[in-house]
Parts: sequence; structure tokens; C-alpha cells
Amino acid sequence: MKIDILSDVHFDNYFYGKYKNDDVIKFYSQIIDFKNCGDVLVIAGDIGHNNTQNIKILKILKQYYKNIICVLGNHDYYLLGKENKSLFKDSFERVNNMRELINSESGMYCLDGFIVEIDGVKFGGCDGWYNDGYFARQYPSQSFTRKSTNVMWKNIMNDAEFIYGVNNFDDIYEIERPKIEGIYKECDVMITHINPSAKNEHININYQNNPTNVFFCFEGEKYLKNGNMKYWIFGHTHEELEYIEHDVHCICNPLGYFNESGNGKFVSIRSIEI
Repeated sequence: MKIDILSDVHFDNYFYGKYKNDDVIKFYSQIIDFKNCGDVLVIAGDIGHNNTQNIKILKILKQYYKNIICVLGNHDYYLLGKENKSLFKDSFERVNNMRELINSESGMYCLDGFIVEIDGVKFGGCDGWYNDGYFARQYPSQSFTRKSTNVMWKNIMNDAEFIYGVNNFDDIYEIERPKIEGIYKECDVMITHINPSAKNEHININYQNNPTNVFFCFEGEKYLKNGNMKYWIFGHTHEELEYIEHDVHCICNPLGYFNESGNGKFVSIRSIEI
């Protein structure tokens, strides 16, 4: 099976409310060879800020893939604009609606703590979230309290402002952790939006030793060590990243924002065979 990998596609950052078939295919033809694409497209979160646009673009891409498997990222929780705020009382209503839209389509799956088996390959996943694991590893002698980390989170992360229904940086982690623990021993490919390693060497070299990494990874050592997955696919950081930990091949292949990707010119699809 050939699996194509992307994350952080941020549809609305590229299509600005438009989703014509020709526009989408022309753009993604820079990234994906549609004549030789994989059996499965994995999108590891941050699809976009508008559910209607998201599902329409996913359905366009689905014309070329037998299956699309995704999880949602922090931006998929954002409530931006009058439309979203009038439709959903909080961010959790929005993500539930997005999952329902995706899972109602044939051959499209938005994982939320469950496993999908395709041609004998088991894909498991959920959104995942960050916790204080990076602080525990990098600054073990320093005291970072939950209160001080929350202050830092509110000062530097848009998540604190645009995600409605949470009060603390790790509230969603506590929701996502049981989902990971329920599936990590049973899947061949694990997918989360967040990097499952809090080790400094598993952070992109451009950001190593930066305290803000606490909001870009979680402590997933026991899952990597004790799971049966061969691959762990993630996103969130807008820099390519690959590493092997406990024989698990971890891959992040983000598109990111248009100014980071050269409007798609600097990014190529990452494919694996399993």
C-alpha cells in the first residue's frame, strides 16, 4: 500500500473561500502527482477554519484517492468569523460537525480514537494535544507550574484566544490521552496532529531549546516504546521532520501557510509503502 502524507493544509489560507475543482487540482498538482498518487492520503490535522470549505475541498481530492484519512488540528478548533460563531456554541461543536461531515463520506475517515483497517493495514489516530512533557525533559530542575505555563500559553498561542470551551493549555490533552491509550497497541500507522516525542533531538533543528516547544509536542515515550505501530504521522510544526524512535518511523510533512510553502512550490508529497 502506498500512503501519501501531508499536514497543515490550511485550505482557507490558499483558496480564500473558493473551492472550484480546477483551482484545487491546479494548486495541488504542484505537490501531488495525481497520475501516480497513493492508495491513501493522510492529512495530519489543520485542515482549515471553515467546515463547509474543508469538506468540499476534501471531496475534490478524494476523486484521486481510494481513501482519505485525517485527524483534526488546533486550527480546526478555532471559531473565527460571524458564520462559525453563529453556527457553533463552542469549539467542540465545530470539531464534532467536521468529523461528522468527513465520516459521512464513503472512503473518508476522521479518526477520533478508533482504528480503520484498509487492505490489512490498521490506521489509528486522534487529534492528540500538547502537555508539559517538554518542560519535564528539558528543564527538570526548574519549576514550571500549570499556572505559569497557562500564562505563557495565553501570551503566545492563538489557541488560547480562538479555541472556545477550554481554560488551560492541556485541557484537550486530557481528552485526547485516553483515545491514544485505547488504540496505540493495535495499529500499524498512528496519526496525531501533535509530535509524540518531547525529546529535544526530535524537534526541528530551527526550534530546539525553545521553551515554546512545550506547545508543539507531548510526552509519548511509552506509546512509541510499547506500541505496535510502524509509522507515526503528525503535523503542527510547519517544518519537515523525520526521526526514528523505538523502531517507529515518525514523519511530519506540512504544507503550512502560503508564504512558507512558496504558495505550494516548495512542498512535495511524502509517500511511504507499507
